[in-house]
Amino acid sequence: MDDPLPSQKGSTVRRYEMRDLAAAPRFANPDLDLGNPAMVSTKPAVCDLTVLDTADRRLLRAGIVLAHRSTDGVGEWLMAAPAWAPQLPAEYVEQMTSGEVPERIRILLAPILRQAPLAPVGTQHRTRTTYLIRTSAREPLGSVIDDVFTVRRDGTLVTRYREVDVDTGAMSRDQLDWLDDALHSVEAVRVERHLSLPARFRVLIEEPAGEDPDAVRPVAPVSGGSVGTDASMAEIVGHFVGEEAHQVLLADLNVRSGRTRKVQPLVRGLRTFAAELPVLAPVLPVGQLDDLVAALGAAADRLDGAFGVDQQTLLNGDDYLGIYERIDALRTPPLADGIGLRPAREEIGQMVEAATQLMLLSGEAAPHAADDSGWHAAAVAADRLVATAELASLLAPKQAKRLRERARDLYDELVGCDNEELEALRSSLEGASVEEAFGIGRQYADLAESRSVARADFVEHWDKGGRKLRRAGLELLTRLGIAGPEDTAEAPRQEDPATDE
Repeated sequence: MDDPLPSQKGSTVRRYEMRDLAAAPRFANPDLDLGNPAMVSTKPAVCDLTVLDTADRRLLRAGIVLAHRSTDGVGEWLMAAPAWAPQLPAEYVEQMTSGEVPERIRILLAPILRQAPLAPVGTQHRTRTTYLIRTSAREPLGSVIDDVFTVRRDGTLVTRYREVDVDTGAMSRDQLDWLDDALHSVEAVRVERHLSLPARFRVLIEEPAGEDPDAVRPVAPVSGGSVGTDASMAEIVGHFVGEEAHQVLLADLNVRSGRTRKVQPLVRGLRTFAAELPVLAPVLPVGQLDDLVAALGAAADRLDGAFGVDQQTLLNGDDYLGIYERIDALRTPPLADGIGLRPAREEIGQMVEAATQLMLLSGEAAPHAADDSGWHAAAVAADRLVATAELASLLAPKQAKRLRERARDLYDELVGCDNEELEALRSSLEGASVEEAFGIGRQYADLAESRSVARADFVEHWDKGGRKLRRAGLELLTRLGIAGPEDTAEAPRQEDPATDE
């Protein structure tokens, strides 16, 4: 293992993990001019941490530690959020002047805490012994810091661990190798770095018996990547909401932390989230998204152009912080009736298959309907297919994008074929003056002509457009594991590849 970067000129720090009760290694070796080490102090230095969190442990689950720390009688507030850097400080320390959480920490953590009450959830006790590594002539060479930690929850021991740091100082390679062997002899394991405080304190997250450990899922500090095609519908919804909320929260923290004074990235993030949330509508109860979409839009409108005190007031207000409460609730949502009973790819695949088939049938039937309702039905079917493809993009983005583009093109064409605008013009004739009626008549004639042209164009290109749509649908279904390879192999043979695009 390569040595890490020097801690001071000419020296590096080597880090080790040890069993808490392991015997201290023997550091003296006269053959290598290593004398007996000297303790820096006659008694170990003691440090106590009291970890604070909400009842649902939302800080610890988000990878954040908030604690008050006492070292040699000096009290400090500590916030550690290394996974959130640079939006949040990897470590922030402020002198304790009262029992209240400092204002700066409260502001930074507001979108995660959302005014939830804090209480002690665990303690950490550390004893530190520091040794000076010396030559036989007692000249200093380096140092060893031996930390033993005890973590308790509700007074009950949860874990003990031990961290050893060796500052190599002026030690030779032979001396370092011997010291390394001495530590290995007492089962010490050399590591690149010690675990962070948030990682150490994961043991304080108590999972009630029989409860889903992921039932409470605050926004994660890093993007969660993609979701597998075998995921459940609830997992897909939670992943999508978490990814979108992640972008909003990072933009929020950039403003709160003072990294930027520009609120526009947050405004854009809120509006983007509001625009993309409806992709989940087909699998959620009717109206489930309405309040959150409205709240996101309203927050964006209020923040747009706000600065200074007004900006901070809005960001720390109940209306804005309530958005994150709704987001958390949506990450474990109630699903629509009949949804969530099978793997999501099967349910979404069935939706894609049904929406594609409906579009193909509606597109074929539209020109032959006894009245104009066939064109309207085809436009509705195309719009439904667009929404279904957007939902499928959560599992198969590449294939779903192709189907969505095909469906969107058809929808745009069919809107021009529909007669809703003509009917609106007919209705507007009632009560119109002669001059107004003349103008309406001109509009009606122009619109009727453009509608006829649009319908003729649709009929002319439908065979080719339908084949493209069918092929895109089969490719998506195959990616979802619904259609067999033989189905997709047939689609290209129905048209000339040279004229496909």
